[in-house]
Amino acid sequence: MTKRFDIIGAPFNHLGCVTTKQNTVDGLRQASQNTWVGLSNWIDVRNSRWNADIKDCGDVSPSSEVLRLLEEEQNVSALADYGDALCAAVLNSFDQGRTPITIGGDHSIAVGTLQAVMTFYQKQRDKKVAVIWVDAHADCNDKLDGNLHGKPLAMLMDKYPDKAWRIDPERELKPQDIYYIGVRDVMPNEQQLISELGICHYGMPSIDSLGINGVISSLMTELNDNYDHIYLSFDYDALDGSVYRACATPNVGGLSAREAIHLVYSVASSPKFVGADFVEYMPELDDNGVSKELMIKLIDAVWGFRT
Repeated sequence: MTKRFDIIGAPFNHLGCVTTKQNTVDGLRQASQNTWVGLSNWIDVRNSRWNADIKDCGDVSPSSEVLRLLEEEQNVSALADYGDALCAAVLNSFDQGRTPITIGGDHSIAVGTLQAVMTFYQKQRDKKVAVIWVDAHADCNDKLDGNLHGKPLAMLMDKYPDKAWRIDPERELKPQDIYYIGVRDVMPNEQQLISELGICHYGMPSIDSLGINGVISSLMTELNDNYDHIYLSFDYDALDGSVYRACATPNVGGLSAREAIHLVYSVASSPKFVGADFVEYMPELDDNGVSKELMIKLIDAVWGFRT
């Protein structure tokens, strides 16, 4: 059966080291003088000419209450409230039998998307879900200091000690169900947590030695054999920061464009694939439009078009 996709905008860029009030999702949607196509144009092309079923559901924008909490520096409460709203939108997509593709926003939005995944599949259906986390950073900082965009996995695993944060145990993400790809900038406490919890990590040395195809083959064999469903969370800064610098934290030595396209296409081709995040791209930092075109191509690869 052909998959039906929802695009859900999550323009929440308030909890990283560089914040913005600009709608980063609209920056992807619209064509510009530096790019030959925008995401909205490309959705129309795929639907009208290639018989795809892709719907842009608009944005889950921060509410006035979320903005008030951010202004008062109650960031954990702000993220919890925003995450609840985003979770509801993703759950609605699942309820309609569609595949949600959420576009951020900083990576803290995964608190909302993955709670929806865990609610729908783990809590309500007792299914086992693997989460592939493609990123330059581990995002499991379990210390109180630091930006929240570096803590979503710690929060989802209930390893973040802030008293303002609570997660339903039935929606908790298990460490053994996380699979890192491309992580290369890790804080000491994160490295300790990864080691203690035994989180699987295909770092850049693994990609160097095995090649991206070897990594994908090993990963997908494991996931297809042992999981009911697969979710992908892709951070733009997983890409090689010497070329792709349209984010707050470009990191040199990451994935090439072809490696990233091949990875995303391969994961999304699995019949167990149920959705994805694409986060951290900032259009205002994209001087030549190359990064926008790559982000659109990555999303296109999820839809099944890999060329």
